[in-house]
Amino acid sequence: MLLRFLLSGGRPLGSALLCAGFLLAQAAPGHAVVGGRPGAAQGTSHTVMLVSTRGASCSGTALAQDLILTAAHCVAPPGSYAVAITGSGPPRLIPALRIVVHPGFDPDQFRNRHPTPDLALVKLASPLPPSFRPAALTQDNTLPQRGAEYLIAGYGMASDGADETAGTLRCTSLPTIGTTGGIMARLASPMSNAGACTGDSGGPAFVGNLLAGVIGWATGPNGARGCGGVTGITLVGLQRDWIEATARKLGSPVP
Repeated sequence: MLLRFLLSGGRPLGSALLCAGFLLAQAAPGHAVVGGRPGAAQGTSHTVMLVSTRGASCSGTALAQDLILTAAHCVAPPGSYAVAITGSGPPRLIPALRIVVHPGFDPDQFRNRHPTPDLALVKLASPLPPSFRPAALTQDNTLPQRGAEYLIAGYGMASDGADETAGTLRCTSLPTIGTTGGIMARLASPMSNAGACTGDSGGPAFVGNLLAGVIGWATGPNGARGCGGVTGITLVGLQRDWIEATARKLGSPVP
């Protein structure tokens, strides 16, 4: 059953937490933003937790009440997927009805950290609760300048391998250090080992109140395997035409 993937190490899912105005459904122990700051337990939500029968979890952002934008590598493998809704009561699952992966996504390119549009849209079988609000997409289709700030968010470990720190939402702001292939941006902090980690994939990268990127991958410091080095995001504005056209075909037009 999918429900068993909402539990890890005998610890149940926690409540939803707010991070700089963006509420994420908090998950059981997993990897999340390294070097992030805790959020406050209040507010409304743009971001959801995706679980699967493969035992993996990712994040995603609501673009409509029944439409989620996430990373293609999160949902491309065969399996059943669902959004996990948590709160004061038992976890609730909203199954995925249909998944559309960006036609340009190349799994081999992704595995080698080469540029590829790592995006997918997930149509849900039923709407999200009214407390969830669709995020507004950026209309900026230009490449970010070096130093441009993005807010990324996630839940789980505060550092790579620190299982005991999982289960608390954290967020951090990261500057752009460059772009790749004209479709992705690389983010990294010059002052700390902050960044995304496993389980943040598919999660949001905001510029102001606008969704500007989707988290795809991360490295450890100095390019090592792990987390807390460079965070790679697919730039949403450059893929807006595909997102809008696909959303219309799925019957969930983006506002």
